[in-house]
Amino acid sequence: MSNRKLIIYILFQLLFITNIFASEITVVNDYRKIKVASLTVHGIKYVSSKELARALNANYFFNPTHEKSEIKFKDYKLKFTAKNQFIVLTSRKSNNHQIFQLPVSSRIRGNDIYIPLKYSTKYLALAAGIKLTYLEKNDKLIVDKEEIDTKNIVKWNKKLIDRSTVRYDIYSAKIENKANGTLVRLRTKGKIKQPSSSVKDNVLYIYFSNVTIDNNQINTLKPKGLINDISIKYIRGNPQLEFKLNKGYDKHEIFYDEDIGELLISIHNKLLKKQTINLNSQGIKKWNFDVVVLDAGHGGKDPGAIGVNGIKEKNINLAIVKELGKLIEQNLKNVKVVYTRDNDKFVELYKRGKIANENNGKLFISVHCNSLRKKPSKTSGFEVYLLRPGRTKEAIAIAEFENSVINLEDDPSRYLDNENFILVSMAQASNMRYSETFADMLNTEWIKRVKIPSRGIQQAGFYVLVGASMPAVLIESGYISNKKDVKYLNSKAGQKQIAKSIFNAIVKYKKYYDNSINEL
Repeated sequence: MSNRKLIIYILFQLLFITNIFASEITVVNDYRKIKVASLTVHGIKYVSSKELARALNANYFFNPTHEKSEIKFKDYKLKFTAKNQFIVLTSRKSNNHQIFQLPVSSRIRGNDIYIPLKYSTKYLALAAGIKLTYLEKNDKLIVDKEEIDTKNIVKWNKKLIDRSTVRYDIYSAKIENKANGTLVRLRTKGKIKQPSSSVKDNVLYIYFSNVTIDNNQINTLKPKGLINDISIKYIRGNPQLEFKLNKGYDKHEIFYDEDIGELLISIHNKLLKKQTINLNSQGIKKWNFDVVVLDAGHGGKDPGAIGVNGIKEKNINLAIVKELGKLIEQNLKNVKVVYTRDNDKFVELYKRGKIANENNGKLFISVHCNSLRKKPSKTSGFEVYLLRPGRTKEAIAIAEFENSVINLEDDPSRYLDNENFILVSMAQASNMRYSETFADMLNTEWIKRVKIPSRGIQQAGFYVLVGASMPAVLIESGYISNKKDVKYLNSKAGQKQIAKSIFNAIVKYKKYYDNSINEL
């Protein structure tokens, strides 16, 4: 294959690499075009339920304690729960409800829940009582005033009975088959403690404590879908449900919904099984999450950006990295911290990736600060970047500035031209899912803790990330050309909060990574 054809092929493939980035969709309603914030994760478009409610002329409610949102229409309301696959459609007149299960979970951003639009549109239409059409390729949701008859579509559950007359804590049981697995629904007298669970020899065990169950409800259940057999046993007086599973089981979730008084056990099939990393003959031990590489951008003769009051980027980067390193060393005893620089010295970009690779790093984090030429400037915010050719002029400009450090090196010619950069960045594709996952976790933790606002997850071509053969991100922690940002970035308290947010993301990511390895 010629170089030209290879590059065209790779560019084509780039369109299909999993990514996470902020964007928006357009809701066309009454000839009005309303922009709604969205987020693309693993190729699936998630939209803000808050902004979507506004675009559909519906009321909105968010419960921060339980992380639930409701979109309220005239006759029905639709409830979503963060990090959960269940949607509850409720009649506002009769309080009858129906539960639907999506192939993927919703996501939370601040005081808003983002829902997978592709899978939620038909349920939104049921709640609104009108026809909705999602044009995925065009990023548009078309609102049609044509009414739909929900009576012939929704099979309502029976009304909730007077639970004060019920004898058992779990008094009803039902199994439903879904496209992405099997759902067990246990109706409860009142709030119960969520049970623990485990899977061994293809049997799912659900362990209850201080809970009574109507045995007849369990014994009369008919196996469906992924469930081959059902039984109930008692261990020291506590009930234990056992579900013998059929082939195709992937994972399970347990969720208690207080509003409808049901314990939901979701047993997933392998329909949306995530890709796994490749192992070699050296065994799984090689892949343990045991090394984090921290890269303080710039240093020595390269000051980086110069901010308000002459503050140098290189010093802020190093201070944040050292705070982060301390947190890891003190709290993650089995994780080694490797610094590409731990003092004010100049380190070539290619050597930073080399250091990471030689130490068998499992995650590479490069810390930087952003800046605009005009000082002071109003532009503010944090960004986390993934390695790909830049998607916007701004992202490309930032990458060009960060890459310009090669002009201070002895041999700038060792770096790649644009065509070869695309080829090498493709080698990162195997790490991209993990890079995206960490970037997403970091963005979430940043929003929770740090005063500098988040500008989201971006893509650009940074040379420092090219060399690291592992999941990697580049952080622009704020604008040192902005008075508020630089004051926070240059303070000990701000540096500690930033380090803590990155550390919390690392802890979450380590758990995710370890679970991925254990599933292999």
